[in-house]
This record gives sequence, structure tokens and C-alpha cells, in this order.
Amino acid sequence: PTPSGEAWEIYMDTVEIKGSNIPGLRQFLDSGLQLQSRQLASFLEQSISGYTTPRPIFKTTYLSESMRISRDQDDKIFVYTKVSDRTEPKDYSDVSPDLGVTKLLEGFNDKIAKAFL
Repeated sequence: PTPSGEAWEIYMDTVEIKGSNIPGLRQFLDSGLQLQSRQLASFLEQSISGYTTPRPIFKTTYLSESMRISRDQDDKIFVYTKVSDRTEPKDYSDVSPDLGVTKLLEGFNDKIAKAFL
């Protein structure tokens, strides 16, 4: 919490990227690769003069069983809703990692190519 106790200072510890839409990269990332964010932040602060790790401040202004409304230090509003009670990570193995190229081509065909036929 912040010194006033009215908000939380957000400081990432570990980051994992799951379900990338980049073919080939998904398998690498989904295998459990973790970025140790605090270690990286510490390295950057020691290596780059004047660099300070961003630590956004979030103040929750509304909280219920299914919704949280928070504001950041710039007074921007963030609304989070609960979509599931599941706590395990989503399995993206059934989602194609194709960068959306297939849908792009389908859209092109439907909107452009058919207009000239």
C-alpha cells in the first residue's frame, strides 16, 4: 500500500506470456518461460543513469463480487469484471497462432475481391 494506505503501488515480480499469436513463438513462451521483472528493473536502475522503474499507483474506488473500479495516478479509470471463478491459466492450445492472417484474407475476399467479380 501507499503511505496513506488509500491505494496500492503496483510492482511486477514475474511476467509470463501465454497464448501468443506468433507461430513458433507460442510453444517457446507457453513452455513456462518467465521474465523476472524485478531483477530486470534492478539491473536497469543500476545500469542506466536516471532510470527509475515505473510503479503505477492504483486506488480502488468501487469493489463488488464481480467488479472492481480503480483509478491510476493520472486519474484514468480502469474497470475490471470477473468472467470466471477459474484460477488456472487459460489453455490456448486450441487457438490457432496465425497472426489473424486467415481472417484478414477472408475479409479481403468478402469486401474487395467479390466486388470485382
